[in-house]
Amino acid sequence: MKRWVMILVVVAAALFTQPARAHVGSPNVFFEGHAGPYPVHVVIHPAEVIPGLAELSIRIDAENIKTVTALPIKWNAGRMGAPPPDIAKPVRGDPGLYSAQLWFMEPGAQSVELEVQGPAGAGRVVIPVDAVATRVLALPKALGVGLAVLGLILGGLLISIVGSAVRESVLTPGSEPTPTRRLYALGGMGLGTVLLVALVWGGKNWWDAEAADYKNNRLYHPISAKADVRTNGDKTSLLLAITDPAFARTAPLVPDHGKLMHLFLVREPGLNCFAHLHPVKLDRASFDVALPKLPAGLYRLYADITYETGLSDTLTCRVTIPEVTTGATEADPDDSATVAPPMGRCDGTSFPLSQDYVMTRTGPERCRVNQPTNLHFVVHDSRGKEVSLETYLGMRGHLALTREDGAVFTHLHPGGTASMAAMQLATYRIEGKLPLKAAFGADEPICQLPAASSADQGWIGGNPSAEGVSFPYAFPKPGRYRLWVQVKIEGGIQTGVFDIDVDGA
Repeated sequence: MKRWVMILVVVAAALFTQPARAHVGSPNVFFEGHAGPYPVHVVIHPAEVIPGLAELSIRIDAENIKTVTALPIKWNAGRMGAPPPDIAKPVRGDPGLYSAQLWFMEPGAQSVELEVQGPAGAGRVVIPVDAVATRVLALPKALGVGLAVLGLILGGLLISIVGSAVRESVLTPGSEPTPTRRLYALGGMGLGTVLLVALVWGGKNWWDAEAADYKNNRLYHPISAKADVRTNGDKTSLLLAITDPAFARTAPLVPDHGKLMHLFLVREPGLNCFAHLHPVKLDRASFDVALPKLPAGLYRLYADITYETGLSDTLTCRVTIPEVTTGATEADPDDSATVAPPMGRCDGTSFPLSQDYVMTRTGPERCRVNQPTNLHFVVHDSRGKEVSLETYLGMRGHLALTREDGAVFTHLHPGGTASMAAMQLATYRIEGKLPLKAAFGADEPICQLPAASSADQGWIGGNPSAEGVSFPYAFPKPGRYRLWVQVKIEGGIQTGVFDIDVDGA
């Protein structure tokens, strides 16, 4: 009975969701790291409606695993406020692969705590997940018609019961109702019809109010922002302002591997200019960054942010930038920009970083939609020798990708899609090292994140013994994609550019 109630709740919620571009068309969570001593690869398909079911796919590179459990934890509930964990079931015919389904009952920042029991004991890892309703699931027309017909039949039967009760309920057996009693019955049926219509009308108004509250307050809406370019002497800067009134009520932002915001600029329509910048905060809703050398044109902006709750988001807008001929001398040393051939003129296998270095991608030239893969890249020098990659923002590399039409944008790390700040917040809250609250509406967060631990650095840095750098991903839609792969070599940030075609299912 409980399961059917949950299903009805999900159906009701689904009827009143609408499309949104949460995380810019790529909502799935990818994680590659360790649960204690066990290497794990996790893909989480978040629920599209809340309450709803998230689908987990867990691959473990170890033998003789006893049990795998998954526990959903809301950001302000902790482990004590979580339900019992669900047992992940082995996938038949695919050793090492497990699957599970988890209920997310409320929107907002959540996390999944995986526990693996095996020969080396128990291993745990916490993976942050954004639980947001993102789309409309329309009521099928045939089902709507069927429900309407059944409603009319039930209403008619109810009115007939009222008429029969008034006309015959007080008669002795075998007696015929008098004309007066028949008249009373007609009156009762009329009054019952009026009352039934009033109840249906009141129920509709209540349902409409609940639907409006769901769409306005619980359904994901992208935060609106705008950007302006300002020139002061030789300095050209970009001012990004978050204009959405709802932002004033959110939790404050927290830095993600040292930066409060990761801003990506992509020139349209050719996607031939790219910049990865780190604005500084002017006030709660305004950020400023000095622009590097860039050609003039229309740029689409993607700004990655993480709230104190652990929820991550990507703000988007467009801005026209005049030609910037002089790079800012006071720019963040981790800022970078590159100019490449237009979309379609870079192949998917190699890209010359300079006269001294070439970046290559291993794997198939074309990819398939929704197929998990590792996007693997290696840098060689002019003699063909593999180049050692230095850490860039604590990682072996960064990858930003977008579909040709801008419908998909993702910022990937070697450890997956999760924000480092979101992972730290979730882990420390579960361990009781941070309070289960956030400073909603304030400028500064309550929670101060410590420096990344050795385990954190191992996750965000990727496998140090691996050749090159890899990023776990699955393309969510077919089409042509442009990839910008950023690494650091001899203190300089290098960007490889690749075009990949993704086939449909």
